[in-house]
Amino acid sequence: MNMESLLVTKQVYELLSKTPLPATLTIEQCAQALAMSMTSFRRKLANEDTSYKLIQGKYLNELCLSELTSNEIKVDVLACKLGYSERATFERAFKQKFGITPSQYRDLATLTDTTKQTLSLKQIIEALPPMPQSCKELIRLRDSSQLDLPKVVAIVEQDPIFSGRILGQASRAIYGKTPDTLTEAISRNLGVDNVVNFASLYAVCDALESVVDAQLIARYQQAFLLAPKFLNWFYQQGVLIKKTDHQLIEQVVVFGLIGVFLLNHRDIERPELILHALRGIDELSSLNRHMAETHGINVYAGSTLLLSQWHFDALVLKVLNLLSKQNTSAKKLPHRVKTIHFIIDCLYRCAALHPFDEAFLQQATLIGIKDIEGVKKIFK
Repeated sequence: MNMESLLVTKQVYELLSKTPLPATLTIEQCAQALAMSMTSFRRKLANEDTSYKLIQGKYLNELCLSELTSNEIKVDVLACKLGYSERATFERAFKQKFGITPSQYRDLATLTDTTKQTLSLKQIIEALPPMPQSCKELIRLRDSSQLDLPKVVAIVEQDPIFSGRILGQASRAIYGKTPDTLTEAISRNLGVDNVVNFASLYAVCDALESVVDAQLIARYQQAFLLAPKFLNWFYQQGVLIKKTDHQLIEQVVVFGLIGVFLLNHRDIERPELILHALRGIDELSSLNRHMAETHGINVYAGSTLLLSQWHFDALVLKVLNLLSKQNTSAKKLPHRVKTIHFIIDCLYRCAALHPFDEAFLQQATLIGIKDIEGVKKIFK
């Protein structure tokens, strides 16, 4: 594939990868190397919902982890490539983000613990318990277009724990007035489709609670439960157009990050590395690229594996598969797909306690969000 057929974003990535000190490459030098005027360069990047600053920052962050986990580069040389004046400054910044030093991160990524017996992803997936009967029945009713309020209430009432969870979730301020009954909670606050998604979500969390870090499950589960409210906000703002596939999109958003649990399973190879990666990597696509390099699978692909074991809708799996390939695609993804990824990235930032930083705000602006403060308020 020649340079002219590549997205400009990909061309910038290639240029940065060939530059000895990519942190020092200016936007003017990049535009000149690609034989574009500054105006044309900025416009073409904007058409791809990005900017040179975003691309360079993301590239440097990914370069840092890639070099640490796959090469023998000295830490002081890496610090220089990343734009740090000295090694100590780089080490302090890295430890502040990841909780360990660059050298410790490299050891976690490259050294094998021979005293620990690990399982393959296939073995872990096959060991999962079957989907609870109540979930199966709710999904069956939805797939056959027989889902209605009385049937959902009747199924939920049979499970006291799930009933309590639904009432508790419906009582959250973001869902309006506190309900007095289960029927009110479902009909007025949550909606029957959300209850089906929540049933599956709780089932996955319960199935993995003994083999995944408890704090991680709690944080991510809370973020997942915010997904419907956040998705509705995007519809209201007109950033995402509500179409006939809105139930499908809601499932993709709710379950898009569920693969984090699989990658953090205690019997997988190097789960401690993943915990530090989740702490230090601010942006979901960068996390996906790093997971693919270190574990051969990214978060979206992990979500697909988990959901396929429980026979989720094939269309949900298809969209997740499309999202999992976005880092390697040379084609421009549809704006709708990019927006869905951005929504899931927001949930990731919320769950991982990452800030809504300048790079995030710029990306939000580029995909058409005008009310930036509205995004932040949902997660407070």
